Formats: sequence, structure tokens, C-alpha cells
Amino acid sequence: TLQVAIEADGSLWAVFADTTSGKGSYRFRFLRPAAPAADGTVTVDFNRSLLPPCAFADHFICPFPPPGNTLPIAVPAGERDLLPS
Repeated sequence: TLQVAIEADGSLWAVFADTTSGKGSYRFRFLRPAAPAADGTVTVDFNRSLLPPCAFADHFICPFPPPGNTLPIAVPAGERDLLPS
């Protein structure tokens, strides 16, 4: 179970890492799943994971994943790393 924040519109916001973090992807990523369904379930599409603003510029401050938000699996989906310049 990931720790998430609940936005004003009911959607969720999570910061997560996985086994590729720092080795095949950026150190962590953001994910914004839709609000939970009526039965409380949430469909998570990791293809929609995003790099945090601090991946693009040093002047941004980004939260690290909270304890428990490091997945023990590889998530080879979504934005993973910056393109080489």
C-alpha cells in the first residue's frame, strides 16, 4: 500500500521509487491516480508516472518517497529518466 496525498478534486498524488530508481530511472517519480472508485479501489497506471521538477533543474525542491513507497519491483513504465543532451 502506497502512502498518498488526496488532492482537492479527490484525485491522489504519490511519490514512489522502485528497483530501477537511480540505476535505470531517476531517483523517484510522481504518480497521480484518479480518485478512488465507489468501492474504494484505485486503478494505478504506471505508464502515467512523471519525473519530478527537480529532475530537470537544481533549483526545484522535491519530496522524497515516504517510507513504504519504495516498490520491491522494477517499474519500466512512464517517464523514467532525462534524455541525454
